[in-house]
Parts: sequence; structure tokens; C-alpha cells
Amino acid sequence: MPTFRSPSPGRAAALALVVAATAYAIALSVLARDPDFGIVEPLFLFAMLGVVFPLLAWLCTLKPQRPATPLPEPRQLPRVVLYLAAFALVVLGWGFSSINAHFPDEPAQSIVQLVVKLVTMVLLPAVLFLGWKFGAKPTLPWQRLLLTFVVMSLAYLAMQSVFGRGLVTLRELAPSAATLAWAIPACFGWQTIEAGLCEEVLFRRVLQEKLAIAGGSQVAAVAWASLLFGLAHAPGLWLRGGHLMEGVAHATPAWAIAYSIVMIAPAGIAFGVLWARTRSLWLIVPLHGMVDLLPQLAPFIRAWSGHA
Repeated sequence: MPTFRSPSPGRAAALALVVAATAYAIALSVLARDPDFGIVEPLFLFAMLGVVFPLLAWLCTLKPQRPATPLPEPRQLPRVVLYLAAFALVVLGWGFSSINAHFPDEPAQSIVQLVVKLVTMVLLPAVLFLGWKFGAKPTLPWQRLLLTFVVMSLAYLAMQSVFGRGLVTLRELAPSAATLAWAIPACFGWQTIEAGLCEEVLFRRVLQEKLAIAGGSQVAAVAWASLLFGLAHAPGLWLRGGHLMEGVAHATPAWAIAYSIVMIAPAGIAFGVLWARTRSLWLIVPLHGMVDLLPQLAPFIRAWSGHA
């Protein structure tokens, strides 16, 4: 019988990049059919999150102490992808819609969502795919990891301050200095757990690592994981009314898939680069919390203080 071999790392990387680029181009063309859709914002977003920040992440992690080879684990990739699909449909789609309906008030809604995320994005993946072995020996000393965290955090905060909506919504809310004094560290801690720990364990530690093991290419793993990271948000965009926040009155599955690829998938590239080159959850988990701090600060204050 003929034997089938995995493609070489170079071919695996080329295939992943071609598929990701093709998916992005098709998705962009789908969104561009809407006459109210502007192409400048998504292209700028891709330039920043898909090129500039991954390049900065690569520069910050030059000259590692040891090679970032895939961890010695079972491949398990089909099981991981199947789990991710079920998670996207059942939890991000139907599950969170049900939570929002049964717990309409804050902060109860956020607390229930956090519990569900911890169970489905950390606890179950750890049991099913990791054997509770979350970490690996980082390829950089803690001083370099700390420097990378500071540089990447400042870069993200600078971009969000100039181009994001976080400061605008915060100014509209006009919280007092006393409120900001407790809300900023509390929101950072919350986002580090709710977004950082949950998303990085599932999408980087589990999904991207299994992709790297299966394909033998870190580049391919980053590309595939970023694409799947975006696609996992499509059910939620369609079923939970995320389209309304984007000015789309009637969302379709095609719109949700296209939007997730164009507007969400690029956000995972820099984190994929950082995981591939450092193997440090201690870096990417709090960095993810810092990235979400400014956009989520005003909603966090409203949820936990009843600030109108």
C-alpha cells in the first residue's frame, strides 16, 4: 500500500498562507458587496494586526536561548478541531445567547459567562488534550519576556488610543478618579482571566500547538490557528446580535463568516507568533488582558458599579 507523508515544513507553510490569503480575499469581497462597508478600515486593521504587530513580536523575541520546537504530545488534531467546532456552535453561539437571556443584568451575566469560559476553554481542554501540562520551558529569560510584555503593551495601547473607541466611550462615561483607581487594575485582572487565560489556552496552547505538531511548521500553525480563531467567533456574531454593533441590520451566516475572517482573525497572528517563539503563557495571557483593557474598561465600569 502507498504511504502518505506529511508535507515538508516549507510546503505546509506555503499551503497555509495561500489558503489564509484566499479566504481573506473572498471574505473581503463578500463584505464589500454592502454599499455601506468601507474597505479602508479592514485593510488598515490587517496592516497593523497582521503585519506590524507580528513583526514587532518577532523583533522582541529575537535570539531565543533554546529552539521553540513543538511539545512532545500526541497529535490529537482532529479531536481538537472537532471540539473547537462544537465549542463555537454550542457555547459561543447558543450558550451565550441563553446566558444573556437568563441573566440580563450585570455583573451576574459576566460572572456566568466567565464560569462557562473557564470550564469550556481551560478545564475541559486541559483534561482532554493536555493532561494538565499547560506550560513549557520558555525560550527566553523572564527579563526578556517582561520587556516583550512592556513593548507590546505600549504598542497596542498607543494604537487603541489613536484609532480605537475605548477612550471615546470612557470619556462619554466620565468616571471619577476614584472609580478609575479601582476599575483599571480590576478590569485588567478580569480581562487577563476572562480573555487572556481562556482564549490563549484554547487557541494557542491547545489548537496552535497541535497544528504545529501535525504539520511540523510554526508558520503554518500560526496561519491556521489565526484563521480558526476568527471563524470560531462567527456563530456568536450571527446568533448573539454582534452584527447590530457593526451597523448590519440583518446578518447572514455568510456575513458572519466573512466578518470573522476579515476583522477578527488578524488579531490572533501576533499572539500566535509570540507563543511559537516563546512558549510562555506567562507572557501572552497578561498581554491579552492588557490588549483588552482599554476597549473593555467603560463596559466593565458600567457592569460593576452601575455607572450610568
